[in-house]
Amino acid sequence: METIEFGKIVNTHGLKGEVRIISDFKYKDTIFKNNNAIYINDTKYIINSYRKHKIYDMVILKGIDNIEKSEDLKGLKVYIDKDDYNFDGY
Repeated sequence: METIEFGKIVNTHGLKGEVRIISDFKYKDTIFKNNNAIYINDTKYIINSYRKHKIYDMVILKGIDNIEKSEDLKGLKVYIDKDDYNFDGY
């Protein structure tokens, strides 16, 4: 698996496990869709929901359903598997 870094989790939001991701990745609109996979520390997570808030990409991941679980992800980089997408230039 070849990964591409596309952002970083900068904080949590609320009590239900939502995380704030900062990203300037050109194709992030393709990535941030329900049921797409992302990787954090070599662990695969599935996007349960996504929304924009100011400059942040707000994501709820399946299996991360409270603030205690999302706190552990703060400061970590977020990746995708290059084989899951077909981006020009990558």
